[in-house]
Amino acid sequence: MSGNSTDGSDDPPEDPILQRVLSDSAYDRVRIERFSHFKQPVPQKLLVQSLLVSALALALPLYLLYPASAASYLPTADPAVASPVVLVVGLFALVLELGTAALLVGVVVSRARNEPLTERKAERLFTAETFATYVGFGTGGLATLATVGLLALGLGGEPMLASYVETASEGPFRRSGLGVSVRTFATAAVLGAVAVTLAHRYTESLLADL
Repeated sequence: MSGNSTDGSDDPPEDPILQRVLSDSAYDRVRIERFSHFKQPVPQKLLVQSLLVSALALALPLYLLYPASAASYLPTADPAVASPVVLVVGLFALVLELGTAALLVGVVVSRARNEPLTERKAERLFTAETFATYVGFGTGGLATLATVGLLALGLGGEPMLASYVETASEGPFRRSGLGVSVRTFATAAVLGAVAVTLAHRYTESLLADL
């Protein structure tokens, strides 16, 4: 009754300042002190990236679903041969997502190998994680949405593509000259999504042991 009650006293402190003071991990303290729009653990970020990479694999089923009226706007109706210019954006997105995912994995591996971290090392790793997250979710996410959105235009057939060409002057399905077909791109995206999913599980196991 007099304020000496210990109810709940064994619970961990919820105040961020107390968490920062009491944490044994320099990295956890830095995560609390430094600003970022994305505070999720690395495994959760990798899970989001695996979904983004999986979205790029929609290139093949979308291309196969195009109506016959879209044929005049396509380099070829065969996705094993077609290499439309929209894949330039798609490859950019794929490289960004896989590259930033690799950087996030590197951050976790470095933590696992070097704990306990110095304050300076923790700050460097947090900066690398933040950079990878913003590029992967921001630039990579926008490039992924643009790729899927442009590919989805073909589902509207000739009317949708004709309207787009009138607005943009050039269609997204003209030949790119990349030498990368829709099928090859989609296959790479599927393999990339599997790799990032495995990375998600790997980083989960590493962090669980810290």
